[in-house]
Amino acid sequence: MGVSVSVNAIFAATHSLSAQTHHTLCSLGQSLLAAYAYDNFDIDLKSHEHKIENLNKSLKHLTSGLMFPLQHCTSQEDLKCSEELWLKSSLNLRAEVLPKRGWKDLLSLQPDTPNSSGLTHCDHFNLWKFLFNLVTYGPPYFMQFKDQLHEPELIEGIPVIKTPTIAALAMDVSNSTVAGNIQSVINLLEQGRIMEPDTFDDPEIPNISEYVVLFHGDLGTGEWLQVVQQCCVIKNTPWD
Repeated sequence: MGVSVSVNAIFAATHSLSAQTHHTLCSLGQSLLAAYAYDNFDIDLKSHEHKIENLNKSLKHLTSGLMFPLQHCTSQEDLKCSEELWLKSSLNLRAEVLPKRGWKDLLSLQPDTPNSSGLTHCDHFNLWKFLFNLVTYGPPYFMQFKDQLHEPELIEGIPVIKTPTIAALAMDVSNSTVAGNIQSVINLLEQGRIMEPDTFDDPEIPNISEYVVLFHGDLGTGEWLQVVQQCCVIKNTPWD
């Protein structure tokens, strides 16, 4: 079977794949069980006509985006906590002042009580890891004990799930500014068919004002979005 590689065939295939991706992005976004990620990338658009006015315009600063579903039985009810987060947020001027927590406070969430031998679950794992490294990478003498070293006991395992990622449409936005990050977030949400509650009258578009939407990015992205939040602290609602 021959495969045509004509320009028309390439355009038709690209159009078909784009339509399928658009449908997938909309379905995933409207489920409210999606996470978003974006980052910047640069592309140098070579010009065949070398003109003085085009010398400094070949480098473009763009933004790429991804969407992926939230796994491990995450439900919409799990994300319906926007109001609660706002009431406890340090950015909310009317929020109740809560004591600051550090990473050590996380250790008390799941108490690890020592067993009869005085070892905690963490100690057991560290012991197994030491023996594993010893028989695997240590002197050849210890390799004879490799068959006697079993896998560590499973306490509360998180199932390994392959998470599909869907590429969003690249955006002609530079996210090296506050305005660029705002536009990137709005653009990605629109690709998932999520819009501001007061700007649409379509029953198929969900109202996310009560829900939390997760965004991923590098450290610079987090800093820019924190600036956006700090600029909106005078608002009275979690959506704003």
